[in-house]
Amino acid sequence: MKKILLSAIVIATMTGCFNEPQSIELAGKDNKFQVEFLFEKDGIKMYRFMDGSHYHYFTSNGQTISTQTSGKTTYEEIIK
Repeated sequence: MKKILLSAIVIATMTGCFNEPQSIELAGKDNKFQVEFLFEKDGIKMYRFMDGSHYHYFTSNGQTISTQTSGKTTYEEIIK
């Protein structure tokens, strides 16, 4: 199950920025964040939002991935 979820997160990180979300919901203080629902796999939903100039991805079961780019290098931080 963890391998499937990790695979879904990696796929979302690589392709999620290029596909339109299924739905968008406003959240946070003064509704300034657009939380985008990307897809559902095995009952787990994948979402993303942009903070500053970086996309952050998270799932409905609490796992989070943050992608940071510095020049030509991309760093991924997975929080379980």
